[in-house]
Amino acid sequence: MQPEQQTMTLKDWIVTMILLFIPFVNIIMLIIWAVDNKNLQRNLFAKAYLIVTAGFIAIVIIFYIFIFIIIFALAGSGY
Repeated sequence: MQPEQQTMTLKDWIVTMILLFIPFVNIIMLIIWAVDNKNLQRNLFAKAYLIVTAGFIAIVIIFYIFIFIIIFALAGSGY
């Protein structure tokens, strides 16, 4: 089944952005849009947004691990 090739209007994009500002609703809506094939533009946008967000979360986790290693190394060395 092919998704529709309709373009999103300005109103559709504004509603999309407003929904993404609401905590927890944004994650649920992104997952719904990522698996829904009714609107190709929104589908690809949601998938890209989730991938970029996951990448940033991974970078932040690695950064925190690095900081904790430095703190524990300094605390163990007597400083």
